[in-house]
Amino acid sequence: MLVAILIFSACEEKKQPELPKTLNEKMKFSSPGFLNTFSNKFIDNDWSSIFKDSLFQYYDTLKSFYFKRNYNPLFIKSFEEKEFVDSLLDIIGKAGEHGLNPEQYHLSEIKNEFSESLLDTIANYSSYSHLSATELLISDAVLKYSYHMRYGLVNPKKIFSDSYFLPVIDSTKKNLLEPLFQKDIIKYLQSIQPKSKRYKNLQTALEKFEKLRNLKWKIIPSEDKKYEAGDKDSAIVPIINRIIDLGYIDTAKIKIKDYSVYDTTLVDPIKHFQLLNGLNDDGVIGKNTIEKLNTTPREYINKIKLDLERFRWNNYPDTSAYVMVNIPDFRLFIVNDGKKIFDSKVCVGRKRPAYYAKQLEKYKKTKNWEDEPEDWETPVVNSEISYLVLNPTWSVPESIVREEIYQKVSKDSNYLMDHNFKVYLDTAEIDPGEISLKDLSEEEIKYRIVQDPGAGNALGKIKFMFQNRFGIYLHDTPMREPFKSSNRAVSHGCIRVEKPMPLAEFLLEGHQKWNMDFLKLEIGQKVDDKSKIAEYKKVRDKLRKDFKDKKTTDIYLSKKIPLYVDYFTSWVDENGEVNFRDDVYNKDNILFEYLSAHRLI
Repeated sequence: MLVAILIFSACEEKKQPELPKTLNEKMKFSSPGFLNTFSNKFIDNDWSSIFKDSLFQYYDTLKSFYFKRNYNPLFIKSFEEKEFVDSLLDIIGKAGEHGLNPEQYHLSEIKNEFSESLLDTIANYSSYSHLSATELLISDAVLKYSYHMRYGLVNPKKIFSDSYFLPVIDSTKKNLLEPLFQKDIIKYLQSIQPKSKRYKNLQTALEKFEKLRNLKWKIIPSEDKKYEAGDKDSAIVPIINRIIDLGYIDTAKIKIKDYSVYDTTLVDPIKHFQLLNGLNDDGVIGKNTIEKLNTTPREYINKIKLDLERFRWNNYPDTSAYVMVNIPDFRLFIVNDGKKIFDSKVCVGRKRPAYYAKQLEKYKKTKNWEDEPEDWETPVVNSEISYLVLNPTWSVPESIVREEIYQKVSKDSNYLMDHNFKVYLDTAEIDPGEISLKDLSEEEIKYRIVQDPGAGNALGKIKFMFQNRFGIYLHDTPMREPFKSSNRAVSHGCIRVEKPMPLAEFLLEGHQKWNMDFLKLEIGQKVDDKSKIAEYKKVRDKLRKDFKDKKTTDIYLSKKIPLYVDYFTSWVDENGEVNFRDDVYNKDNILFEYLSAHRLI
């Protein structure tokens, strides 16, 4: 019986299924064989099919890195890496959510090379070769993806060297190889993705417009005709359909009986569209509105992609107060604790003429001031508002003397006197009637022309000063008409503020000496509290003890306030709605052409 039991047990043991072989066992993986193949690829310089590709960026850097590691792979150490490869591909496969091209991180190549490495059932050079390529492609992808998430695809100071002066991280002082030393590279790649609210919101907007990408987007004919509430015309039908496609009308809530009638219920959606696209929101459907309605989903998507890139270049503080001007929006905002508490229309510098680049090349050769092209574009800068100037004088720049004052004086010899200008030769004031008109058009103008404070002064009653290399500033203005236009790129580079008083009030908050009543009285405005007039008269001499000039007054702020003059043409506002603006300085086109040429987006 004992013998029988032993025989039965032995049979049972034989019948138990064998454990499945691991992939390495099936492929007869040899670690020395793989390491030998990987190292030889570097030593024999056998990567030409990969590293010559413009999308492969860090071959020389990685060659040096692996040499120091004695050519030991970092990520792929055998055929048993499918889970890791899938996790990595999942991350870079979602690069499109950041407006990026996943293929620049070798998405398809990594997938194909790793799959190819598993096809052979016998361990051989081909399998190890594909496995080696997977390792190198992953390393390059990790470096590129990490760099782009931390610093952006490009350094804006290289593309816009003459106009971009916001702070960016100097990546040359950072360790490029830092990602390769992480214990958990998947968690690291997830952790470095931008997480600011404005960035995440714009990602959501990108997802929305990606869903519209394949819709048929027929051009709506643009005529000189305008449509107002109550008008009926078959041409209104495609306009209403377009507004519906863009999500401005919910047809489940608003029933449209006749699409050819511009019914009063449709006016508000049109106004809403106009407002979010930087148009005058008057509800009148004209040429400008139809032009915006013809913007294709692809164009919207490209705008969003460009601004996601701009948002990767720098980030604004979420907890402190600052002033921000968005050039394409022609608007100034005061932000405190991440919330916009005030906004005002602004006017910014005029766009460069179409011939600017060609004319600039000519000027560089001739050095003749008459060949220098006009450049009044407001630069992208970061600084701090440090003081206010009340009742400012305006010292007219030589370029404006040559281009504008000369023309006005040639037409009206009394122009300077009638507009409160004084003329100085060296330090002596002279009669404006004594100046030579020809001298106002010379390369070096010997006169200094200054406009006194007053109602007609070009700078209005207040200017807001911040340090910058261009000599620009924020200021009040007596010219109110441009604020009625949707395109307000009309100045000589300085920023005209439609509502300077609320800005001044914000900046003066907590000031030890000055308050808004004193400021108003100083610039000749009325105050509600009459007792402040007597108080002001008592302290005015003390407030102005350092000023010899009887009118102009500087107020230094107790606390300097950060200022960002930025440029972006799409964003999500505090109501969660996507805004779009025209590329007023052609910066979108320049950036898009560069990124497209390098297959980055």
